[in-house]
Amino acid sequence: MRRLKNFYAFFILISLSFTALAETASVETPNRDFEAWKKTFAQEALAAGVSEAMLDTVLPQMKLLPQVIESDKKQPEFISTFWDYMDRSVSKSRIAKGKEMLEKYQKELNQVSKKYGVQPHYIVAFWGMETSYGAYKGSIDTLDALATLAYDKRRRAFFTRELIAFLKIMETDGLKDVKGSWAGAFGNFQFMPTSFEAYAVDGDGDGHRDIVHSLPDAFASAAHFLSQQGWNNRIRWGREVRLPSRLDWNFVYSDRPKTIEDWQKQGVLPLFQEKWPDDALQIQAELTLPMGVDGPAFLTYPNYRIMMNWNRSDAYALSVGILADRLSDQSRGVYKKRQPMTITHQEVKSVQQALKEKGLYQGAIDGKMGRSTKKAVRLFQQQNNLPEDGFISPQIVQKLVEEK
Repeated sequence: MRRLKNFYAFFILISLSFTALAETASVETPNRDFEAWKKTFAQEALAAGVSEAMLDTVLPQMKLLPQVIESDKKQPEFISTFWDYMDRSVSKSRIAKGKEMLEKYQKELNQVSKKYGVQPHYIVAFWGMETSYGAYKGSIDTLDALATLAYDKRRRAFFTRELIAFLKIMETDGLKDVKGSWAGAFGNFQFMPTSFEAYAVDGDGDGHRDIVHSLPDAFASAAHFLSQQGWNNRIRWGREVRLPSRLDWNFVYSDRPKTIEDWQKQGVLPLFQEKWPDDALQIQAELTLPMGVDGPAFLTYPNYRIMMNWNRSDAYALSVGILADRLSDQSRGVYKKRQPMTITHQEVKSVQQALKEKGLYQGAIDGKMGRSTKKAVRLFQQQNNLPEDGFISPQIVQKLVEEK
């Protein structure tokens, strides 16, 4: 019996040893690969203009952050709806804090507005959306985050460009020990390094562009970005509208530019008004339906498309516009009665698969409601005499499942 016990003890010891060796090997292998990647990256960075002295300094410091790769891969079970997003983004506390910031930094914001032609309440709205007015700029080392994502193979080319840009910024602008998001965005307005290179400016005149610690630099850089995209300070971003009982979907999706006057002829009117102001009639506008035809509807103007250049999400751009309105007391919020709704990525995948089987969808089965998915949904709605809003509602999910 003692020999049997000794045998089991020996067996367990050996098993634990092999487990420890396997775990050590699994840790050491990516680290060895990461060190090998550094050598390859160094040559690419040198060719792109990063100095050898900078590389000698930063390469030994670069650390692999597995949690960054996990964050990049992670996909939540439920898709955040417009209502969910807006509730988080345009909260009472964010509105109150934003008004406080508008007053506190009135002088700096007015100077920036005068120079770049961007209204202060929009600058503050972007600031609030990105970092809650500087309170949450991120806690992950930007150098390590970018190095990790440049090492990872899935989007290596994109993040290699961003990492090289960040190294140049460290040299020219003296930024170091910067912390930001897991994706490498940093500062009060969460610029990616290539955006910093293109749009960051020295707002306080100290000879450096510092969007992390200098609010004049941060305000000026955000306004410069919007200005360079063509921001028009004579118009708003858009406004909530009410729709007619029936929409001409061919008109809605036609490629020709449409003015507010064109929309008015279609019966699309501003809330609480029977007609549009005369001075607004020639503004070009598009219809945006973040929750489909049964949700809130907005006519969005050219400034809205510039906001989409900042972040390609309708929910984000609408929330910035609505927050800006609240900060300037131009509205009390969204008036459409909300209809709570949940949809999962798995349901979107099921819809994509069903649409693919019908020959309406050619894209990836990825659970993302992108443009190609919305276009395929519209085709299905058209075939079934349904409102062609391209929105995956629970009714669309049910109908497609029933037809399979």
